[in-house]
Amino acid sequence: MKITIDINKIRIDGGTQCRVVIDQPTVYSYLEAMKEDAQFPMMETVFDGTTHWLTDGFHRYHAYKLLGIKDIEIEYVAGTLQDAQIAALKANGTHGKPLTNEDKRNKVKMALSIEGFDKKSNYEIAKLCHVSQSFVAAIRDPEIKQKQTENKSKHVQNKADAKKETTSQTSSLNTTPVDSGVNPDEEELKATELAMQADQEAMYKLLESDEPLATAYQEIKQLNLLNAQLQTRIHGLMNEKNAAVKIVKDLQKQLDKLKAQK
Repeated sequence: MKITIDINKIRIDGGTQCRVVIDQPTVYSYLEAMKEDAQFPMMETVFDGTTHWLTDGFHRYHAYKLLGIKDIEIEYVAGTLQDAQIAALKANGTHGKPLTNEDKRNKVKMALSIEGFDKKSNYEIAKLCHVSQSFVAAIRDPEIKQKQTENKSKHVQNKADAKKETTSQTSSLNTTPVDSGVNPDEEELKATELAMQADQEAMYKLLESDEPLATAYQEIKQLNLLNAQLQTRIHGLMNEKNAAVKIVKDLQKQLDKLKAQK
């Protein structure tokens, strides 16, 4: 539902702010855009019958306050403060300023602190907070985090060793005739497959741990989705075109028959 209310009636102190800190450059960037009449999505709240708890739009909230705007249009749903906290955990997963790793950790900790949520699975918490299951597992169990760090270090070292070995083999191949009749055995193929799997796992972990890469990865996923949608639309348009051509041909045949009858 939509309503226009005094911005001072919106509460931001109910544990619905998942970011560790508000990014001031983002606030001032929004403020300057607002001065130019840029249109922003409405802030979102949960209304418990007495109070509107802000769940999405904290940077916009502070920009409006600095700009001196009092009456603001918002979208709200009815619910409790706990509902507001859960709604806040879902926010900023696909829009707004990307969350830092500290923000994501704070988000998971907030989720686990909600009554009953400590019983939820890593999958459920990860889906709610827009993070990976391994990310949740590491926060729940410090030993898992330590093991992930050790595995990452080992993988980096293994890749470095493999690169040295490849360089050495390449140098050897430059001076040794290649036996093109020898095919890789089963063990070599298995080793190559395992190496590729390790590279993929490392890439996913890197995307989860590096904010710029995570942002780029999300953009790539969105572009791929858009491309798929466009391809589907193009396919649909081609079908429409073929159907239109068929109709025109049928009409032309009917017209030719009528002319012949005359």
